[in-house]
Amino acid sequence: MIKGVSFVGIAVKDLEGATRLYAEMFGLEPWDQGVMDMPGAKATMLPLGGCSIELLQPTVSPDAPIGGDLARWLDRRGEGFCRLGLRVDDLDGEIRRLECAGVQVTGTGEYGRIGEELGARMAFVHPRSTFGVLIELDQQM
Repeated sequence: MIKGVSFVGIAVKDLEGATRLYAEMFGLEPWDQGVMDMPGAKATMLPLGGCSIELLQPTVSPDAPIGGDLARWLDRRGEGFCRLGLRVDDLDGEIRRLECAGVQVTGTGEYGRIGEELGARMAFVHPRSTFGVLIELDQQM
């Protein structure tokens, strides 16, 4: 079951500049874990109520086999909203439910383990299944 929004992801070309702007403009403080390095991207979170604004900057070229998705997205569409994080209470159950409904769920393997260091498991719903929005499903551990 979907429990709520965990974050709204925004693709940017300059993570430090974007973080500074969001902090000054909206009075938000970046989370205390600093900048996260992920495959092909780096990110920072700006907590806001019960969710966060996630700023993402690609660190690889669009043709990179791992992590190039964000860079390709940024090249095609420019900076702006790129993904939505949703909290779930049973990730495996949600994956099964969505797949049975014909939804394309990806990234349940290696990507699913990345969040474990931060206390969450994750999977992704392909944008082809959600009218162009990448959705990340997060289960707190």
